[in-house]
Amino acid sequence: MRGSEIILLDAEVVAVIDTRVSRARLGNGHEFTAFVPREKASALAKPCEPGTRIRVAMSPFDMSRGEMLECSEE
Repeated sequence: MRGSEIILLDAEVVAVIDTRVSRARLGNGHEFTAFVPREKASALAKPCEPGTRIRVAMSPFDMSRGEMLECSEE
């Protein structure tokens, strides 16, 4: 995602689709696809388990997907 209009949000992983792709839910119930870009795949080597809190960057123009920035075990 490039540009200055990026929204940082906290979400929860609902399901793991692939090693770099997960289904996530925001606090208001909105579900979307969270992905780890290839450039950052080594930083998040293991997939986040369901129930894990994540931080995502989303574009206000496309709220159906977000870039996973970090995965925190809580």
